[in-house]
Amino acid sequence: MVYAVVMAGGKGTRLWPQSRENAPKQLWNILDGKSMLQNTVERVAPIIPPEQVLVITGKHLYQPICEQLPQVPPKNIIVEPMGRSTAPCVGLAALYVNDPEACMAILPSDHVIQNPTEFQRLLRVAIDVASQGENLVTFGITPHAPETGFGYIQRGEKIGPEVYTVRKFTEKPDLPTAQHFVNSGEYYWNSGMFVWKVATILTMIDRYMPGLSQGLLRIQPVLDTPEAQSVITEVFEGLDAVSIDYGIMEKAERTFVVPGAFGWSDVGSWAALPDVWTTNQEGNTCRGEVMTLDSTGNIVYSDSGLTALIGVEQIIVVRVQNAVLVCHRDQAQRVKEIVDELERKGLTDYL
Repeated sequence: MVYAVVMAGGKGTRLWPQSRENAPKQLWNILDGKSMLQNTVERVAPIIPPEQVLVITGKHLYQPICEQLPQVPPKNIIVEPMGRSTAPCVGLAALYVNDPEACMAILPSDHVIQNPTEFQRLLRVAIDVASQGENLVTFGITPHAPETGFGYIQRGEKIGPEVYTVRKFTEKPDLPTAQHFVNSGEYYWNSGMFVWKVATILTMIDRYMPGLSQGLLRIQPVLDTPEAQSVITEVFEGLDAVSIDYGIMEKAERTFVVPGAFGWSDVGSWAALPDVWTTNQEGNTCRGEVMTLDSTGNIVYSDSGLTALIGVEQIIVVRVQNAVLVCHRDQAQRVKEIVDELERKGLTDYL
């Protein structure tokens, strides 16, 4: 038995003002009339049916996710009381699966994969490796540029046609280091997608994250009772926000990587949109009513009206609802700072 655990609680603040608190980027129809969340669930459907899909999210997104995923049973949409990064999320999902020998595919809800057939093929490879003992499997993306916003995985020994041991994880290197990684041919981008057995991940949490393990032991006996939500809330309030990468993957011994090139993008900021949208002959990537004169290398998105650019290069212009964003492409990661400032000033109408 294989389950998909789709992590759908993120805010996507670097894609503000399109991504808002009550309509984050995973619910956005970015590519083909379907949201990234819908595509995530449909992508695995040939392997994992909807009744074996769990979606982890926040309370405020429960209803819109139910509406977007009518094929997933409502009981499979699990509400986290608060965000505590990915390790507590994965641990809670393992309790809900409640089958030690089942495999879990951990999938972010906000990635674009443009070759789903190849992804499905490699997912089967990863499931096969994960089902054999206490193996933790991740997907590595063949890098095409020295990106500093991604973590990297260094491969070790080849143990199968498409499987390597993991030698080392490196989180978000500087540019010279990232360039060295790409040139070496030994490194992959860390996709944030994983496969393992339920028993394996719970054993690893007990070994490397005893505080989380103790919390899960408190939750498990009451999971199917009316007390569940209050106990989960109490446990989560006492947990630190720790990623599964830092909490488990960087420490565990039996870690493996399945490399892949399946048109992956995490769409982490506006600067990533040329990876998934068409760039025109002037070098601009545009959606909506846009006119450009003597302008190149720009990313423009407008949900209403006309946006016109004259004589500018390498800028991002986003016009959505009641907000307009303008920044240089190399400042795209800083959009989150605008969201932080809006929160600080209490300007909730723009969040």
